[in-house]
Amino acid sequence: MRQNKIMNRLTSLLSTILHSSQSGAMFGMDARIALIVAAILTAAGGVTIMSRLESSKVQAAEMQVEILKEGIARHYTQVGINRLPDGIDDIFRAGNVTDPALKRDPWGNQWEYSHTTATVRIEDTPITMQLAVIYSRGKDGVANSGPINSEVDFNEWQTRGDDIGTKFLSRDIELARLGEYRARAQLIIDKLEAMESASFLEAQNTCSAGSEVPDWCTNIDGKNYTLFNYYPKSDADDTTGVVYYWDKILNKKSYASGNLSEMQQMMIDLGLPAAYAQDPWGRTLMYSANVTTRTDPPFSASLCFSSGENCLSRSSSE
Repeated sequence: MRQNKIMNRLTSLLSTILHSSQSGAMFGMDARIALIVAAILTAAGGVTIMSRLESSKVQAAEMQVEILKEGIARHYTQVGINRLPDGIDDIFRAGNVTDPALKRDPWGNQWEYSHTTATVRIEDTPITMQLAVIYSRGKDGVANSGPINSEVDFNEWQTRGDDIGTKFLSRDIELARLGEYRARAQLIIDKLEAMESASFLEAQNTCSAGSEVPDWCTNIDGKNYTLFNYYPKSDADDTTGVVYYWDKILNKKSYASGNLSEMQQMMIDLGLPAAYAQDPWGRTLMYSANVTTRTDPPFSASLCFSSGENCLSRSSSE
């Protein structure tokens, strides 16, 4: 529209000059026509070039914001674990985006970025979900779209004016983590049950060995081994009167529940990767071999993952 107006104006000017008097002219008629035609071409071409330049900047911003979004996702899964970066510079410092030219948008402005969290239930499991928006202020340099401070803000957020941006939602990442969490927890449970069964069978075989039978086999009706708690012992059980096969017969020290290095060692002893001592959200394993505080069989072990609170007491009351 603007280009058409310029063309019409210059065409009108050309017509006026062609019909005007030549007296007192500084240039000849041909020279004046040439200058006007050149002005028309320059003006029209300039509008086209500028329009294409702005269009290319918009396209570049659209691509760049998606690259930054991918960098935020990588930062969350590999660096932050259970939190998003505080600012865009964090994803560059961590190497999740490596091109320094992307630190600013195509108009030379800093990117607008804000984030928040929301607690949701995914498959009946409470999960802290991460929410973020990132956008360019566009050509006018005005942040029209604004930040987010809540889940409601995130749901209602959209780019406004000439802003160019996108949303980040960690739901898919949380779903994948939930599947991994359940698989890891089941493996730990399976290994603990296998170790408990193996200890019981070892005690049974020892007490059935013949003449060289330890004293503890015959204290109560010849079957004292059945009174042991055969799970690996942890310091989470402070019940008086429980006799653990783990320390009484095997002479092994108890594990410190919730201590990362101790839980890593427990994973290694179970034949699992040490990394299983933490869940995909970075919470540390807590383990009790006697969550019901019984002093005689049957005993029940329990495990959970914690960010610091005693999740064992919570799980035993649920």
